[in-house]
Amino acid sequence: MRIAIRFVLLFSTITTLHAQTQVQQPRFALEISEDGYPPHFVIVPEGGGIDSMFFGPSLRPLPGHDAGNSEKTQPSAFKLVCKVDGDAVAIAATAVFGPFDKTDTSLSLQGHPQQKIGAYSPHLNESIVLREMEQFGLQPWTIKIVNAQLPSPASLPTLNEVPSIQPEILGKDRQGYRMGLHNLSSRAVTAFLVETSLDHNSNYSESALIAPSANHEFRLFCDTSASVTSNGIAPGPAPCAFNLKAALFADGSYEGDASAAATLAVRPIAAQFQGRRVRELIDNIVADSSLDDTSRLARIRSELPKLSEEPDPTILEQIRLRFPGLPSTAWGSVKADIRGAFAAEKQRTLRALKEFGDLPNQGSTSRSLAQWWSAWERSE
Repeated sequence: MRIAIRFVLLFSTITTLHAQTQVQQPRFALEISEDGYPPHFVIVPEGGGIDSMFFGPSLRPLPGHDAGNSEKTQPSAFKLVCKVDGDAVAIAATAVFGPFDKTDTSLSLQGHPQQKIGAYSPHLNESIVLREMEQFGLQPWTIKIVNAQLPSPASLPTLNEVPSIQPEILGKDRQGYRMGLHNLSSRAVTAFLVETSLDHNSNYSESALIAPSANHEFRLFCDTSASVTSNGIAPGPAPCAFNLKAALFADGSYEGDASAAATLAVRPIAAQFQGRRVRELIDNIVADSSLDDTSRLARIRSELPKLSEEPDPTILEQIRLRFPGLPSTAWGSVKADIRGAFAAEKQRTLRALKEFGDLPNQGSTSRSLAQWWSAWERSE
């Protein structure tokens, strides 16, 4: 959430880490900049690689360029694939064309036209300019290789509302802080929520099992640079902060702010509830022997969106009993979270059904809808 808010005027990105065993802290980061905007940093992990997708606002036309005349060739995204190569960083840049689902690029990019625009191997403090972007009428980016790590932070506003957890700053780099949480209690932690700015508009939550007396590390993504613009085109980033607002424990208890704790609890409860309704609907349709698979799939796609997204009284009662101190002002947010979880569960299932519908429907390897649905349920 923090990155999306921070870079809404400069970059909209999706980043995917390659599988890796990280044995040391990253040495290098990409500093990606354009005139009049603060730089955006992408850290390159040691012993692995990273793919970054850049959308929309990051692809700005050249001054005086008429984007309408080149609409057919205008990329919808740029992809940078980076990995450490000795004392350099290998960078492959690719333009991607056509609309796709930005929330699930692993599926939506399949079959999309792509054009490689360059490969580079800059070293520390060296810069490259992606002049190839100009062929699409876009302003080129400047990419500089910089140190990923920064000196220890002089100060980070820190608050802790969870007595049983001790936070610690473990390090600082271009994308934020490495944080550590030490569970001081005899109960396992199952989830926690951290506010990451002083204006209370950004937070980070994670479902993480932290055993009694164990430690857990995570990344606090926020702007750690002092970069500002001289012409005021882009606003400065919100100051970083760390406020451990709430934590849930395996025995059903919680510590910290009741509203924040309810936020952690409500979405898993709502997703599980909606998941049961989705499975019941699809199971009944799949079991209808009067339909073939084409008709079953069409019926599921028709009926699934009709499932209600209004908060169910059963879930509201669970939250009320678990968080008796929840203020009345928090119930609007709770109900919004339930609606969001209900909608997300439907969309997740519809995307999976689309994946099945796109499978080849011939040959000995083809599967029936019932076979596919059974396998998909087991994998969840």
